Amino acid sequence: MKRRTALAAVAVSAACFGTLAIFTSLAYERGAQPLQLLSWRFGIAAVLLGTYLALKKPSALRVSGGDLARYAVLSVAGYGAASLCFFFALNYAEASVVAVLLYTYPAMIAVVDSVLRPGPVDPGRAFAVLLAFAGCVLVVNPFSASGGTHPLGVVLGLGAAAGYASFTLLSHRWMPGRSRSVLMTYTFAATAVLVTGAALASGSRLAPVGWDWQLWALLGAIVLLPTFAAVILYLRALSRIGAAQASLLSTLEPIFTIALAALLLGDRLTPLQLGGAALVLVAVVISELRARGAEEQPVVI
Repeated sequence: MKRRTALAAVAVSAACFGTLAIFTSLAYERGAQPLQLLSWRFGIAAVLLGTYLALKKPSALRVSGGDLARYAVLSVAGYGAASLCFFFALNYAEASVVAVLLYTYPAMIAVVDSVLRPGPVDPGRAFAVLLAFAGCVLVVNPFSASGGTHPLGVVLGLGAAAGYASFTLLSHRWMPGRSRSVLMTYTFAATAVLVTGAALASGSRLAPVGWDWQLWALLGAIVLLPTFAAVILYLRALSRIGAAQASLLSTLEPIFTIALAALLLGDRLTPLQLGGAALVLVAVVISELRARGAEEQPVVI
């Protein structure tokens, strides 16, 4: 893959990821439930990604029992937890707000890294954390007459960011050298099991009873665009342009979400909220530029 093609692939990947909150919100409007939608999403995505790897390199799917356990932990303590928080947050906050809150995860990584690494705190990354905090305050808009974003939406949105930060840190520090494609395949599968178990335990409906063709089309879009295609495009470009530049380009994701939310959902952020979103994105760029070492660069999911 040529460098220019790789840059375009990351941009398209970010656009695909940016559709997740939109398609999920539209699916909720047609009667889908969070656990139900998540279970189908990850079950189908794991099969698709596993088939892709089986056709490309069958031996890659053979992993040790220890790695299987690690993939399960990455889901429970990271990606699966982030997905649960993200999908439920959309019940309490606008898609644009949730997307921006999710992108505070680089600031969270910077805080954890500062605690774990000996030596003085990097002033640039400390400034990025403060910017991200200020941006979040503006995005949730607590000063509005209506009281701003529902507190549970804020907590769940930040919970999604914390889960994604945990996944990023654990996957890069705990499992270095592992294939990202294999990691995502097994993490998707583990998340499907986790969510299905949570649905059964809570008595939530899993069967897509009463779904019309539009709801099935939205599920297909969720699986194909922000899950399967976004991951494949990003990972293929990663080896060409490197994690640092890929992660910086991926900050286009919330911009696509904000634009699509205004176009398809009628969710329009106020000028103050847009200013907060801009602060969060600036914080992400600063945090990524100041990151030390490739292990700190996130794998976008």
